Amino acid sequence: MDTEFERRTTFFAHLALVQIYDGQSIYLIDPLQVSCPDELRKVFADPKISIILHSCKEDLEVLYTAWQCKISALMDTQIAYQFAKGDVSIGYAKLVETLLGHQIDKQQTCSDWMKRPLTPEQLSYAAIDVVYLPEIANDLEQQLVDCNLQHLFQQECDELTVNAINRVEQMPDYREAKDVWRLTSSQLSLFKQLFEWRENIARNQNRTRNHIIRDHSMVALAQSEATNYEQLKLISDIHPRSLRLYACDWFDIIQQWQSTTAADNSPITPAAVLNPRDVKGFKPLSDRLEKSIKKIASENCLHPTLLMSKRLIRRLSFLMLTQSNWRSSLSGWRKELLTDEIGQCFEQFKAQNAV
Repeated sequence: MDTEFERRTTFFAHLALVQIYDGQSIYLIDPLQVSCPDELRKVFADPKISIILHSCKEDLEVLYTAWQCKISALMDTQIAYQFAKGDVSIGYAKLVETLLGHQIDKQQTCSDWMKRPLTPEQLSYAAIDVVYLPEIANDLEQQLVDCNLQHLFQQECDELTVNAINRVEQMPDYREAKDVWRLTSSQLSLFKQLFEWRENIARNQNRTRNHIIRDHSMVALAQSEATNYEQLKLISDIHPRSLRLYACDWFDIIQQWQSTTAADNSPITPAAVLNPRDVKGFKPLSDRLEKSIKKIASENCLHPTLLMSKRLIRRLSFLMLTQSNWRSSLSGWRKELLTDEIGQCFEQFKAQNAV
């Protein structure tokens, strides 16, 4: 199956089309006209029925938010190819060409899928996006068996379905926002309140976070502790529309934070977030962890980037050096495969560098 959706200015994507191929017929379901059939929702949830998609992270999210659908037995062909061949981002058209030798016209990819009626070209494109998936899946499943990677692949797909729902339901970590390392501990406590306010507004009004206020502008707002319009106007990059719609909310949050901070029972402020560049040993440890990841990947016939991306390696290095619970950043099969090895790597690094 596949989906088409639109997500330019909204927090939740608008589901525009659902394509399903059962091996005999292709069904194009228009979610602007019908809701999800109960029987289809049961099919998605049936652990005995494999649902094949390609690069499906956003598909899983939009199916859950628009149709409240959860997929139990996922088979993602992009992930399967990652395990089998090591290419971490192969597109559907390239995969079809590589495995089956067919050329696909992708001109309709960026067309307006919310506009009705859909054109014949769009309908043809939508059908082609699912018709080759079963054949591709069969090919890749055999390759995974030959590589003895089928068990890790299935765990990865299972984690993907859980994480897709968690991204929708859970509050993201304010400490992961851009430029938060510029804030003092006290300012960070204010930023946290602004961050949570923005998340709630984004969800309730179905607007992207950046259309409300960007991370770096929110950091500047926390630094300024602005309580009037003249102070707000000194902050660059806040859109006039956001200023008009949300300034009063910001003032309320800041004033409430100031009054709470001044009180004797003020809450404990969070520890300031460090800039990774200011953490002693950050790059040497990151380089050392990357070598360790490559070694483990080679021993298990995996591509290093599939095991852990460079961004996540840097994140892991940062957590280790700031005495955070780095083990909690690992989960599933990666946790089993990596924890002992990289734990030893870090202990050796500390012993040699007196961290």
